[in-house]
Amino acid sequence: MKKNHLFPHQFKWIGWILFIPFAILFIMIDDDFISFPTLMIMVGDLNFFHETNEPRGLFAGIGTEGMFHEICLVAMSLGLLFVAFARERDEDEYVEHLRLHSFVWAIKVNTVLFILGTWFFFGGLYLWLVLFWSFLLLLIYTAKFQWELRKMRKGASDEE
Repeated sequence: MKKNHLFPHQFKWIGWILFIPFAILFIMIDDDFISFPTLMIMVGDLNFFHETNEPRGLFAGIGTEGMFHEICLVAMSLGLLFVAFARERDEDEYVEHLRLHSFVWAIKVNTVLFILGTWFFFGGLYLWLVLFWSFLLLLIYTAKFQWELRKMRKGASDEE
């Protein structure tokens, strides 16, 4: 029994509608735009460069925090997931092959970029790059898959 775990084709547009506006809002709007009490799990002392009297262990509790960026990140993640794994109108075995090939290629490229970034970027910039890499895999996969799909369709139309 063969199962296809893809979303319906309409989810591709829903994904773009989620990803693009929330990516723009993430860049443009301050995190304090929306604040509310939330469960906070973190290291007690986030100041690594200066000695403080704060506890250095794991901290968990309820606190009010700016949550706008977190909302944007969740929406962007769901959007890219919907775009990457939405069924094509003409989903067949060759399209499945292109999906697998593109996914393996994206994992390899993302790993090389992660290694290079780990070697050459440090401090706060490295943390921003790690955040970006969480989206980069799906972005690379989507770009490679759409590129291969376009090449396949262009080749098929050239033969006719």
